[in-house]
Amino acid sequence: MIQLPLLSDIAKSLKTGEIGKAEKQIAKLREIALHLEQENLSLREEIEKLRRDKKRGPSLELSDGVYWRVEGGERTGPVCPRCYEEHGSLVNLLDGSRYAGKARWICTVCNRVFD
Repeated sequence: MIQLPLLSDIAKSLKTGEIGKAEKQIAKLREIALHLEQENLSLREEIEKLRRDKKRGPSLELSDGVYWRVEGGERTGPVCPRCYEEHGSLVNLLDGSRYAGKARWICTVCNRVFD
């Protein structure tokens, strides 16, 4: 953690005639303010990049009660709608047509069945 010079210490230095000491403390404040300004700008840029990436995200299409990824004009998946809508997770569904229940799709994460 950065130790900030206190305004009361700067005022005290000025009152006692220690101008050089006060100038050093003020310079330290300016240096810290510049560092914080640069860090703030960097964080704002990172936030903006994350927002753009989130908007771009995967292209999904809802069809027959499940989501499908659309990549390069081709549909892949399907993806569990519950996991995606509740947690933002893109969980591929298992083809359940070969199992006894003959369910069309099964999510191995939330255990939902989709026909």
